[in-house]
Amino acid sequence: MAIERVVAHSPAGPMLAGLDWRPPSQGKHTTRALHEAKNQTEATHFALLETQGQSRYGLYKPRPAEEMTKLPKGAVSAAACFASLVGALAPNAALVLPVESGDEREEQKFLVIVLDEGVPHIDAVVNEMAARDTIGSEERPMWAHNDAKYPNCELVDYDWLATGASKGARLAPIPINPWPVVALASLVAIGMVSWWVYQNARKAEEARVQAQLVAQADPVPKYLAALSVQTQSMATRRTDVVDSLQELFRLHVRVPGWQLTAVECTSNSQQCASSWARRGGTFEDLRAFLPSQTLVPVTVQGSEVPVLDQATTVEPWSVKRESLLTSGPGGSTSLPNAGRALTDLAPLLQVWRTAGLAVELKGTSLWPSVPQVPPDLRHPSAIRRGQIEVGGIPGPFIQEVLETAPPWVQWEKLRVELADGDMRSRLNFKVSGNYYVSSN
Repeated sequence: MAIERVVAHSPAGPMLAGLDWRPPSQGKHTTRALHEAKNQTEATHFALLETQGQSRYGLYKPRPAEEMTKLPKGAVSAAACFASLVGALAPNAALVLPVESGDEREEQKFLVIVLDEGVPHIDAVVNEMAARDTIGSEERPMWAHNDAKYPNCELVDYDWLATGASKGARLAPIPINPWPVVALASLVAIGMVSWWVYQNARKAEEARVQAQLVAQADPVPKYLAALSVQTQSMATRRTDVVDSLQELFRLHVRVPGWQLTAVECTSNSQQCASSWARRGGTFEDLRAFLPSQTLVPVTVQGSEVPVLDQATTVEPWSVKRESLLTSGPGGSTSLPNAGRALTDLAPLLQVWRTAGLAVELKGTSLWPSVPQVPPDLRHPSAIRRGQIEVGGIPGPFIQEVLETAPPWVQWEKLRVELADGDMRSRLNFKVSGNYYVSSN
């Protein structure tokens, strides 16, 4: 069986993609650091990229279907070649090249390489949609095969890429660490019983690891496909939410025989629900005074009998949904990671708390949630989502709260309760929504 990650045969040798790029421990290449990387990833071969004072391992780990297939002799890392050619000139460059396949029925795949500070950050073979999502909307110097799809790119091919091949770009076997062999010999010397126990324990662990690898085999394409669909409606247009405040400040607090007690607007349902307390009126009074709203009688749970002294009316709430990733110049890379986001948001939350507002912030989880994709997935394009709620907001301050939150905080629900006093001071608001951060 061929190794699918061999993307081309070039003058420098077979070009390999899909390596796991990481810095050695302590930032410097040593035999010990290489063995540590091998133990962490179960890699069998490596490429060593040393450029601009940085060292990076490109680690090759066979997939379950490739364990019996030898790596082609003389294989070179495509990402290392690209970094050697353009890393110093364009440290955040990206490369997209088509991958040839002998089966015309297969979906066209593309080699995608993205540099960060001159070293490989993304090294993958994906379909065209995932390729665009992986690169994101950040303006990067591009090297590609098609200037119609990638305007202003440098037109290149695999022969050009092969010119960046160096000694460090070639894949080499990771040397065997002799210490486990010595330990194994010591165990054998103890006796056959201990040897038998050790062998059976080792087989059980290998079976467990193999089963885990099969269950989690390549979840990234599944996640990226779901992400590309759901990001189109992940965010609410903030100007729509803020503009709706003027309508709330002009609410009819009293109608003949009824008094307004609360209004709750929800973006998912695209409607506002108003709660009314009866003050001698009838349902017909509400219908007559509010012809543009739909009356929904309140019922006791489990019963069809309406509550006579309460009612709900609903009307549309037009809030456009859009992609948060297109609202900034960097696409998904414009989202901060959770640590930096919460650190930057903390001073604003403290100001709100000082003003007497109730603030509740919940931790994040992978978004969107996709079956068979591990919740701890780490990928350059992966996103995590948490929840935020702010309550006890006086009427005069609600617009400030909505507008001063950073763009990666998205308001989904707006609730206002009425008390005694003038129109603005009697309104008490609560808003809730989601915040999105990068999983990196």
